[in-house]
Amino acid sequence: MGGIISCAVLLKRLSPSLETGVSIDIRGHFDGVWGIFQGVQPVNSVRQMLARVRETVDRHIWIREWGMSFVGNGSTSIGGLLRSQHVATQANIALLSAADNDDYSFVDQNFQPESLQTWGKRGSVINVEMRRYRESVLAGLVEDGYTIIDASDADDDETGAVIESVKAASVELYAVECQAIADSPTISNAELKKLQDTRAKTKTERHQQRKAELSRRYEVDVTPELVEKDDDGWYPQLRMHYYLTLGREFLTNRDAKRAASQLEAGENSIWKPDFNKGQLLPAVLLLENLNLLQFLTPEVQLRGSDEKMLEFKALAVQHRHVIKNYLNVSISEKLTSIAIAQKLLAKIDLKLDYVGRLGKRENRECVYRFVPPNDERDSIFGQWLNRDEAFQNELVSVINNISTTTPVIDTTPQDITQTLTPEESPTVQGWKGLKLKMRLGLDSVGKFYQQLVSKVGEAIGVADGEPYWNAYLGQWQVWVNFAHGCKSVVCDWLVAV
Repeated sequence: MGGIISCAVLLKRLSPSLETGVSIDIRGHFDGVWGIFQGVQPVNSVRQMLARVRETVDRHIWIREWGMSFVGNGSTSIGGLLRSQHVATQANIALLSAADNDDYSFVDQNFQPESLQTWGKRGSVINVEMRRYRESVLAGLVEDGYTIIDASDADDDETGAVIESVKAASVELYAVECQAIADSPTISNAELKKLQDTRAKTKTERHQQRKAELSRRYEVDVTPELVEKDDDGWYPQLRMHYYLTLGREFLTNRDAKRAASQLEAGENSIWKPDFNKGQLLPAVLLLENLNLLQFLTPEVQLRGSDEKMLEFKALAVQHRHVIKNYLNVSISEKLTSIAIAQKLLAKIDLKLDYVGRLGKRENRECVYRFVPPNDERDSIFGQWLNRDEAFQNELVSVINNISTTTPVIDTTPQDITQTLTPEESPTVQGWKGLKLKMRLGLDSVGKFYQQLVSKVGEAIGVADGEPYWNAYLGQWQVWVNFAHGCKSVVCDWLVAV
């Protein structure tokens, strides 16, 4: 196919484009084809989209210089891509076995090796092209017979005004779209299922479906701001933050359910890329071990030269390959400790705010601090927590009238009484916690917790160190050793009286 390609700088992301399965053969109707490619689609998908209109008309496109969607860990070699999947699969199964206290040795990890080899070959090609996205797309279009004309070479004095006009129109149209989705009527689960199964939808139906899906995903009222944030990839960031904090105790059950579903569908075999993508436990454990939450204390000023910042950088650099494999974040020695913290905090959509350069003139240093975002994630987390607790209660074996009194080593004259109520019974996934009623201030709670041992049936939990105050969540957390591994327990059951 021939034609002219004009590269224009159009920055606003539009809705997903058609790629395959559609052939527009009508003649004399379209004056041109317009495309904006920000690096989400593979190179071949860009070329496919531009070829949907069969008539030889001009194509006007803007292409990002580099892509954003990498396969696997982003490796550009087949061996590197496949090796990362093998290592991740073994680690995921091992971690899941320890956390779930179950045997996963029956899992067939060698499912369709020829397909996995093909996936590795194609994935490495896509990753290479993503690193040179614009160059790769244009080279492919030249092969398809297009003539490339760079917009910067075009003799048009009005180009700048046109660009600004298009950008303004794009922003306005997108705002209208987000508002229309938020204003759509609420539909039932049955109606949503029907829309999801319908291939040809009206604009109204698409808006209704999108609102219903967002409502069920976030479990809060859908607003235009929520629609835009979801378009920008907010959900996986928020989900990671939730399971790193309030939802930590439900993570094992979540990953185990996904693994069981895949094993059932695959008859005890797993497709490694899909299996690894569905497991969050390794990424959350990695962020826990890096102690990322230490930076989320408001009003505390942070400098790159702080001892804890230097220790954090050393730990991150030491484990940079693991971080790349599980979080897809590149860490190097050249980065400052603040820069590394910012990259990892971006995985949960948080950041450190710049305060200024403080200190004496000859020794001034950039200072940062954490400011909690006003994005209503706390409300969403509360809804998710209620949902997970409700589901968990369905799996709980209700134990009535059980109470234990456990002596605590190194205590003061004040006494500590522990009471286990039915709604706080141990779950299938392990120990949820005991209600502690303490007759002392929270400031001194740590020393009473060092040797605490709790026994409920077969579940044994030994506190590993003192509880630590999570200022961002506004509550205490503690590491607890179980027979099947160590986990962080959110102390929503810790009460001072």
